[in-house]
Amino acid sequence: MARLERAARWRLPPQEAEDVIADYRDIVGTPPRSEDELRRELGKPRNVIRPLIQKKPYYTWLAVYVALAACVYLLGHTGFGFYSWEFYRLCFELGHFHLGPVFALLGMALALVWFRRRRDEPKSPVPKGIIITLAVLLVWIGLVFLFNWAVLCAKDDFFAMWGMMEPLIGPRGHLVYRSMHLSTWAMCLLPFFVSYTALYWLVKARVRDRRWAAAYVLALTAIVITMETVALVTSMDPTLFIEIGLRANLPKCAVITVIGLIGTGVALC
Repeated sequence: MARLERAARWRLPPQEAEDVIADYRDIVGTPPRSEDELRRELGKPRNVIRPLIQKKPYYTWLAVYVALAACVYLLGHTGFGFYSWEFYRLCFELGHFHLGPVFALLGMALALVWFRRRRDEPKSPVPKGIIITLAVLLVWIGLVFLFNWAVLCAKDDFFAMWGMMEPLIGPRGHLVYRSMHLSTWAMCLLPFFVSYTALYWLVKARVRDRRWAAAYVLALTAIVITMETVALVTSMDPTLFIEIGLRANLPKCAVITVIGLIGTGVALC
């Protein structure tokens, strides 16, 4: 029955899926018959649902899912590690306009428009899984802002870490080097892994609770501000980093975060 519910909610429009699930709960009975008996009588869950699929709504949903997946995938997979961020960084340095924030905004808007259509759902408390996920993403966003602040407060140490000044000497220099180096690597790797998790959250928003779209929206926010920061601190243009980046990155990330938090709140409503 659990597999049938997942198949119905993935392949059918929301209201029709709930009607089909209710019908099959009656067929299964209380207490439920054995799984072997149901399989012999009804077949596999996906085969039960397949004749009920309406092609236009189902293919529309698949197109929306692919578009949402592309937004987060392209953000999180411009690279893996320092040396494969070249495309994003190149766009960042050429005219200071790139598609990272555009993909994030498109993904947020599409997710909100699509999942907020389901306003007839019964009101229920927000699942604990969503709350925990959002809390983790908020901690990540806070750490990105902390990293930006630390770079602003320790510009000389950061330049020394990248060989742009005399090497750091002493215990303090070693600590600064280690902490900043590990922080930058973490920010390079996190978007790669979280982009896959965001695809899973989209699936849960379809088959479980549409409010999982809030996790997807906040993930886009966390990924794009992380990429903005990493593109800045790995830039090969010192003028961009010193004169433009340090002054503009925090306000820019703050604006993106505010937009993402508003979108997250809307998705939870």
